[in-house]
Amino acid sequence: MALKNQIQTLIEPALKVLGFDVASISFRKEGSNYILRVVIDKDGPVSMEDIVRAGDLISPLLDEADPIQTPYMLDITSLGIEKPINVERIEGYFNERVRLTLHTPVEKKSIYEGVLQALDGEDVILALDNKKKGTLRIARTNIAKARLAIKF
Repeated sequence: MALKNQIQTLIEPALKVLGFDVASISFRKEGSNYILRVVIDKDGPVSMEDIVRAGDLISPLLDEADPIQTPYMLDITSLGIEKPINVERIEGYFNERVRLTLHTPVEKKSIYEGVLQALDGEDVILALDNKKKGTLRIARTNIAKARLAIKF
């Protein structure tokens, strides 16, 4: 069994209990050190506290199973502040700022940013922060891509 698969099989069930998914696992030499990088995800933003909790869970599992024979550093991280969102699980991001890219333009625009307010049937309700303000109703099936967004 490949090392990445072995590690995923080892840590994934425990992470699921905490509500996390394994987004990716990599093991490689960076400079003079070997790094085991585990990228976690969950519905909603991943906080620093989440990363610490995941690390506290993963580290003893790896120590006990000892799947890596060379000294290494464990790096737990997330997909980042503007991580992609699975449109099918968008309801996990209510009250979060999102950027939606549409298949078909709505009101002559294909990209919208705003706060995800609600889901009404199969429509997403987005609170806009442009000049007009207000809300916009977008069919979930019209969303090509979604990601968290930050406002500067």
